[in-house]
Amino acid sequence: MTIKELIQKLQQFDPSLPVLLSGYEGGVYQPNKVYEVTIALNVNDAWYYGPHELVHDDDDWYQGHERTQGVYIK
Repeated sequence: MTIKELIQKLQQFDPSLPVLLSGYEGGVYQPNKVYEVTIALNVNDAWYYGPHELVHDDDDWYQGHERTQGVYIK
């Protein structure tokens, strides 16, 4: 999903509603930070991991995997 697609989806809701994310083992919480990050794409195969990983531009992890910028909400 892109930021444009997210904005389009969010426009159908009352703008005063809170944004919620799933908690680690249940419940929900409100995010409090938004970051622009670099991710390595499609590095994890296990179902219990997300497919992508956050990386620093200067590290050598995940060599050979395509990298891109993204927005991370925490």
